[in-house]
Amino acid sequence: MKNLLRIKVLLALVLSVLFLFTLNACSNTTDMANDDTAPDDVATDEIDWDFYTERATNFLLAMAQDHFDEAYHMLDSVMAEALYDAGIGLQDIWASNIAQAGAFLSIYETDHLVQDGFYCILITSEHEVSGLLSLVALTEDGLVGGLQGLGFPILEVESTESARFTEYPIVIGAGTDFPLDGMLSMPSDVTGQVPAAIILGGSGIHNMDGLAAGATNRIHRDIAEYLAENGIAVIRYDRRLYAHTESALETFGGSLTVREEVIEDVLLAIELLRADPRIDSDRIYLIGHSLGGMLAPRIHAEADFAGLILMAATPRHMLEIGIEQLRASVSTAIETRMLTEADLADLIVQIDQLDDLFDQLTDVPDEEAQETPVPPFGATAYYFKDMALHPFADYIQGLTVPILVMQGSRDFQILADVDFVLLQELFTGRSNVIFRLYTDLNHSFMPTTAENFIEHAESVMLPGHVHTPALQDIVDWILRQ
Repeated sequence: MKNLLRIKVLLALVLSVLFLFTLNACSNTTDMANDDTAPDDVATDEIDWDFYTERATNFLLAMAQDHFDEAYHMLDSVMAEALYDAGIGLQDIWASNIAQAGAFLSIYETDHLVQDGFYCILITSEHEVSGLLSLVALTEDGLVGGLQGLGFPILEVESTESARFTEYPIVIGAGTDFPLDGMLSMPSDVTGQVPAAIILGGSGIHNMDGLAAGATNRIHRDIAEYLAENGIAVIRYDRRLYAHTESALETFGGSLTVREEVIEDVLLAIELLRADPRIDSDRIYLIGHSLGGMLAPRIHAEADFAGLILMAATPRHMLEIGIEQLRASVSTAIETRMLTEADLADLIVQIDQLDDLFDQLTDVPDEEAQETPVPPFGATAYYFKDMALHPFADYIQGLTVPILVMQGSRDFQILADVDFVLLQELFTGRSNVIFRLYTDLNHSFMPTTAENFIEHAESVMLPGHVHTPALQDIVDWILRQ
């Protein structure tokens, strides 16, 4: 039973780290069994959010105080039955959370949204090690119809003080429907204009530092600070779906693509840099990590960067990668005897269905694609169709700007022996492309001893810092262009 719980928790965390709209998973997870308990046409300002917030916080506090019988009686019948069928108790769920976040201290803050028939309360709780972000989905009468852990944010971050750079709060897209808080890290005591970079991270909902669901490290902040200390200005900013989750999803719905998710904001960020007289507008680079690296050539076609840094990038389709990662997690669970094939029968069926969708993705009519959810990734088929219609390979034809391709050897999400090799083949004979493979680094470019996909999924969620030699390679490469 404990192994079954562990693999279910790991799979949930893997998906929240690797893929898309964790907050949109309010009704897409197996835990969310109801889909029509609350009217979708209720005006948000007419909802008694105090009632739902009190119900959700009382539920979480009951678990925090080991009153699991009390918490159990707050579940609706469908949720209670789903937990029973999965063989998971509320004690197990809470234990898995505090194993990473530490002992409960207090409720830090709450937020809310209506999503797919549920009144969803987002609760950030303070713990001894980190924060814990939980989503409690309530039925109209205030019973708990779903529960999902969304990550382990670090609630208090010490301010950065360095004689070598200064950080300036900025806003990307000021005056638009989706303004984003950001940070410009600017080298100090420099004469003349400096080169600059924009950081575009991987998939998922994360803030400017790179904190995403399930993770406790700040990859974007590590990159920005190191580069700024070494003479390169850097912009990082909150992801649109982090800052405007509810309004963005309401605006775009099933028609959301990577353009609305990330591309539009990168274009705004480069214009902000080009308008800054301290920046050399001819030396602005895009640092794309994971999904950011996959999209970098496509964005460059509109933004005209001076060069691209592709960290853990792939020319393959995102859905193909996702299916592969699901298969890897299942295979590892079976090989390590954490689960039997029978335990994972439903998930294997789901993977086969995703394979079928991938094979016919570009043939699905737009309207149908916009109405077709793709569990467990929290997006619609239209999102993935858009990516299929804009393949990586199409955007590197005639691409002459300098490119630095970086890959960790122990990355089990983007593979050194597959994706890194494919990039080498695509860029064969290109003198403008340099490749760097780093021994024993994971997807976050942090040292790891992981031997399989599940161990790797755990490693990218642990506290750590981007490997200094990799950061220095980025600095050296930019400064010599």
